[in-house]
Amino acid sequence: MVARDVLLQIARLLGGDAFAERFGPPQTAAPDPDALRALVDERLDGVAAALVAEAAASDDVIDRASANAYLDDRLRTLADVIDDTQANRVRSAFDELTKEW
Repeated sequence: MVARDVLLQIARLLGGDAFAERFGPPQTAAPDPDALRALVDERLDGVAAALVAEAAASDDVIDRASANAYLDDRLRTLADVIDDTQANRVRSAFDELTKEW
């Protein structure tokens, strides 16, 4: 079972409506981890874009190196939901979206 705080975070990154349509409200949902990973896979580009927006809003992110450190920390937090293959794809998309930083 995925921890509630991780579910809330991934629901926000996926878009609350997309999560709720599939699993119900994240506050009470208990999605099957494989089904949750499948939804993440469908919306991986959006997850990467949301992580870029988070990094841009963070006071701790001041350059590309600190953005990558931020991403690594977020991916460790979300490891129960985002598998290694997906994490690598998120990293690639994140790198592309932050290449001008």
